[in-house]
Amino acid sequence: MTAHDVFLFVKYTLVATIGLVCDMAMLYFFVEFAHLSVLYATALAYIAATVIAFSIHKKVTFHDHSNVPGKQFMSFFIISIINFILTILIMHVFIDLMHIWYMLSKFITATILLFFSYAMNRLWTFKGKY
Repeated sequence: MTAHDVFLFVKYTLVATIGLVCDMAMLYFFVEFAHLSVLYATALAYIAATVIAFSIHKKVTFHDHSNVPGKQFMSFFIISIINFILTILIMHVFIDLMHIWYMLSKFITATILLFFSYAMNRLWTFKGKY
């Protein structure tokens, strides 16, 4: 692993943190103020945060200025769908089986899945764009 690889992962993590903050803020709003179920709120917040994260990762993390955002977004979205399914499953385990507070569950889940999403987006979505 080179210094560039470490720097890229740090940038990815920082941008992912911005996405996570957006995700968790929307999750909190949907649960506490809109009174949606935690899992439904998780889905809505996750989708919105995915769009935000893609936009920032494309320009900031991977410095990609190509004119194929549709194709890249589809790759990013497929990875996000896999992450979403894993998020729902892990959140279910943490909340319903282990009785961990939903916000802490979300943070732990996002941290676990960070490594998977970084590897997949670097190798597939933004291949060669760093």
